[in-house]
Amino acid sequence: MSELNREDRHGYELLQTILKGHFSTDDADLIDNIQSEAEFIDLPSGGLLFLQGDHSDDVYFLLSGRLRAYTEIGGERITFGEIGRGETVGELALFTGEPRSASIVALRDSSLVKVTRRLVERALAKSPQIALQMTRTIIERFRRSERQRQTPIVPVNLCIVPISAGIDAMALAQNMRAARGEDGKATAIIGPVDIDARFGANAASEAVTDYIDEIETRSKAVYLVTDGSESAWTKLCLQHCDEIMLLADANQRPGMTGVETHYLAGDTPISIAQQTLVLLHPVETKSPIGTARWLSARRIARHFHIRPKLPRDISRIARIISGNAIGIVFAGGGAKGFAHVGVMKALEEAGIEVDFVGGTSIGAIMGMCLAMDQSADTISAAVHKAFLRHPKGNITGDYNFIPLVSLIKGKRTHGALALAIEEAAGTDIDSEDTWKTFFVIASDFSTGAEVVLDKGNLARNVIASYAIPGALPPMFIKGHMMFDGGTFNNFPVDVMARLGAGQIIGVDLSTDHGRIFDIDRIPGTIAHLYDKFRPRKKQRYRLPTVPETLITSSFISSLSKQKTMRRFADLLFQPRIEQVGLLEWKRYEDIVAVGYNHAKEILAAESEDKLRAFR
Repeated sequence: MSELNREDRHGYELLQTILKGHFSTDDADLIDNIQSEAEFIDLPSGGLLFLQGDHSDDVYFLLSGRLRAYTEIGGERITFGEIGRGETVGELALFTGEPRSASIVALRDSSLVKVTRRLVERALAKSPQIALQMTRTIIERFRRSERQRQTPIVPVNLCIVPISAGIDAMALAQNMRAARGEDGKATAIIGPVDIDARFGANAASEAVTDYIDEIETRSKAVYLVTDGSESAWTKLCLQHCDEIMLLADANQRPGMTGVETHYLAGDTPISIAQQTLVLLHPVETKSPIGTARWLSARRIARHFHIRPKLPRDISRIARIISGNAIGIVFAGGGAKGFAHVGVMKALEEAGIEVDFVGGTSIGAIMGMCLAMDQSADTISAAVHKAFLRHPKGNITGDYNFIPLVSLIKGKRTHGALALAIEEAAGTDIDSEDTWKTFFVIASDFSTGAEVVLDKGNLARNVIASYAIPGALPPMFIKGHMMFDGGTFNNFPVDVMARLGAGQIIGVDLSTDHGRIFDIDRIPGTIAHLYDKFRPRKKQRYRLPTVPETLITSSFISSLSKQKTMRRFADLLFQPRIEQVGLLEWKRYEDIVAVGYNHAKEILAAESEDKLRAFR
């Protein structure tokens, strides 16, 4: 152990605590023996501890900092998770002797202790019972990695960097902390004024680093606030954070600042932490626009739009950053999708706001309205206008005389969607411009795969998500032919989980019971037409139309996955909508009422403790 580490009493005590917990023993001699021979390692931000496939069998204990585990599959880097203070790395290779299953990189400057296999074997020989505790640790790691729904990765140290003039980053940090309620009391905020007051203008970086490290040990989160200049404090914050929040005035020019150019750009940035862009808007802004210009030159992992003077927007960004974001997923299902409007109204009345929105097919249409931050009543009016009061009648009634590509031309639906976006946003916008993070699912006919659309023209993406194969014309995006997302993923709870939602609300329109027909064969054309003109309750056949059949058949292959997805929703709504054709738009009021009443019943039956997680 270096002299500096010997003098660091906190690090010494932390290592003892970690070793006792990992080996599940109070044997002081054993712990002292391991500690005396352990090797201390300082790993800078971006430094590799080991690579996937390496042959080594040492165990590492993380004293400070943060590590990221990832693997390379088909040239794509996939993050497994992050390792925080007090956790261990490498137990599996120690037991199996197999190559490392993942690469480990330092997300920020980190301090570790390496314990060799020889030391562990000596410990096992002296106290065989510690093998049981080590095995439990490995089993728990496997369980976490095998869960289909992973918990969000939450930063401990958040570096807040203003990249536009006139932004009060400290005030925003304080408002975010206040919005976290009780958790906010365990959130520390450190700014340049605090550092100057404590250490003076010429403080050694080691002293400041130790100070931040000490605060981190007793805080749930630490907000490191900079003034946006290329100062030593800004550089130190970037090197000691888990996530970088770039604050920008959405009305200013989107060019790169000096901090970004010198510290975060190029092949060797001083931090590999995830960069999050937060665009700030005046409270009267109708809709963000031009977000793609801000994203194009930057390595942004995610972005958000907020109006700092709106408390609910501050609460939204605070939930997201703390891993408590609320996501909602709307399934496809034709006219049954009107039930989504009723569910939205019930959630609004219950005081439940959502931060992320996703959907498929008609769920994409309804989700789009919510992502543009429309109230339930406004959404209801817009949907009613689009589907029931189209100037040319039935919104899906523009049939092709010669259906070479699709039965329905789709011009009415396209026009109604474009008008709804213009009325809500004031102009045509991109998916990146919605107030709330939004994605839709489409089926890529060109590659035969599911695709998540969250960038580019909003109307185009939503149209692609509901373009029923054979019924509506496809949408072309970068040469790829896109159809209704229900073919692959009609209820994308898994995508919402990958987005980082801490709590997921799902609205599923499918049922577990099929539709039974009390006939032996298809009736003749005349008999079928005659039956169509009888009163609804007296109709015998109630057979689906050709478009309805096409819609239903496009969903069948994803029904099994849809049922699986239900298990991963924290709050699930399944309004039972029977005897409603998938294109029966005139049943709007009835279907909305079913969704609303069902949601009210579900919410009333839930405990207050459970609902608290959604507020």
